[in-house]
This record gives sequence, structure tokens and C-alpha cells, in this order.
Amino acid sequence: MRPLDPAAPGRRHRVLLPLLLPVLACLVLFSVLAGCTAPSGGDNREERGAAIYRKIPAPPSRQQCEQCHPVIANLLRTNGGKHGQLDCRQCHLRFHTYEPGKTRRKDILPKCTRCHDHPHGPKLTHCTSCHQQAHTPLDIPASRALANGCYVCHPKIDKEIKTFTTQHTRLYCTACHHTRHGYKPQCTQCHQPHRGTPPMATAIRPDRAPLDKCTNCHNPHKALKVHFPPTTPNTTCALCHRNAYTMLRASGTKHAAFHCVKCHPGQHKTIKRCRQCHGIPHPPRLIKNFRTCGSCHGVAHSIVR
Repeated sequence: MRPLDPAAPGRRHRVLLPLLLPVLACLVLFSVLAGCTAPSGGDNREERGAAIYRKIPAPPSRQQCEQCHPVIANLLRTNGGKHGQLDCRQCHLRFHTYEPGKTRRKDILPKCTRCHDHPHGPKLTHCTSCHQQAHTPLDIPASRALANGCYVCHPKIDKEIKTFTTQHTRLYCTACHHTRHGYKPQCTQCHQPHRGTPPMATAIRPDRAPLDKCTNCHNPHKALKVHFPPTTPNTTCALCHRNAYTMLRASGTKHAAFHCVKCHPGQHKTIKRCRQCHGIPHPPRLIKNFRTCGSCHGVAHSIVR
């Protein structure tokens, strides 16, 4: 029997250890991989959080919408019109889906035509050009788009106000026709009556006294094309044309007995031709060297001069 070698166990360990190390490494790697691929447990907070965002959330109530959108909520309550009576979800069919770079904003905004079938006709289809804030649809700000929209239905007004230019031509339609469609303002909201006294207007139309409507003489869309009725007293014209009035009264001619509008009919600054009333009162031999009546009768309000 061979004697025991005291160094033999150490040699065996040195021989087995290199063989066991790869096996141990494989077991450790397998354990790690198994842990990564195993179903998540109830204590994995990150996994539970991610799962929440994979779910499609239920539509929020109006009260929940108002918690994040208090300004919009106030607009709807104070000036929302019929829109203020609706639930947010009746217009906003998609919720929390706007992702910059991935989702186009115009694709998730409500479409007016879902409820409104072009109420202003086929030429006015861009609702937000005028109704710029959908939560206050009747609060329409002044804009060129709005004025152009008015002219679609009011082409005659458009032509008048651009042909007979006045200070009104520079204004948007809503400067006068504000508050609501069809609203007609009082002229005195911006203008003082003639000479600051209402009797001027009353004097023009004594048959309708007291006259409180400037539009009886002034068409607001061509305000300087003033129409004077045949009954307009000369004293009315004299408020602005004092020299002509005084000269006419002192002339002692038949003209002095006429209303001013006899020779200046209809529109302000209209002047009749002398021949419309007088024909040709002088023989051709006398007038052949004079092209107009005014060559001799230079002052119509005193024709003897």
C-alpha cells in the first residue's frame, strides 16, 4: 500500500477548479438571463408605470377639462353662446393626442362643419377667419377678412363705399355694425349734429320734424353725396353758405324767390345749366363771342352783376 501523499488533495483541487469555473459561469449567466426575461412581478414600479400609458384613457368629463383649461372654461361661461351649453367631448373627439412632429394640430381640432353646414354660403367657408375664438363664437374681432365677408352678400354697399370715398371707407364694417349682424348705430355715437345743434337737421326736413335721422339726407356708405329734398328752406343752406344767401336776397331778381335746391337739385354741389330753365334768351348775334352765360353773368346769385 502506497503511503498517503499529504500534497495530493491540493493537486486535485488545482486540477478540478479550471474545469468547474466555466460551468459556474454558465449557471450565473443563465440565472441573469432568466431574470430579465421573466414576467414582471408586482413590485416592478417602472413596468407598472409604462403599462398605464399603453392604455387608452377614458374621455374626461367637462369638470376634468376645466381643471387644466380654466381660461377656456370662463370664456364659455361668460360669452360662449350655444357653445357654452355643450360638453367638451361633443366637439373635441380626440384627447391628449397632440405630439409635436408626429401629429398635425389641424387634424385633431374640431371641424365646424360637423354641426354647421356653411351658414354663410359657399364663398365663406373658412370659419376661423372671422370666428377666431371658437369658445366665444359671437365675439368677432374687426378684421379685413370680416369686411370682405360682408361684401359677399352686400356687393352694392361695397361698390358705394369704395366709389364715394369718405372717412367711412377706411373703417371696417364692424366699426359701425358691431354687437350683432344687422345692427345699425346712431350716427351721433361718432358725429355731432350740424353746428352742434339738432335744429339743423330739423330745418332740412320740416315736414318730418323733429328729424332725428341723419340718413334722411346722408347715405352712410356715401355720406358726402347728400340728398336735399325740394322743400329744403334756404335758411338751412345759409347755415353754411351765408354769403350766397345774403347776395341772393339782396339781388331783387326772380331767383331770390326760389329754393336753393331749385338750381342745386338732389345732391350737394349739383348745379343746373342755365339753359335748362332759360333756354337761349339772347339772339345769336349777341352771344356768338361768349361761350357761357357766366361770361357776362359772373355771379349766379346776383345775375345783374
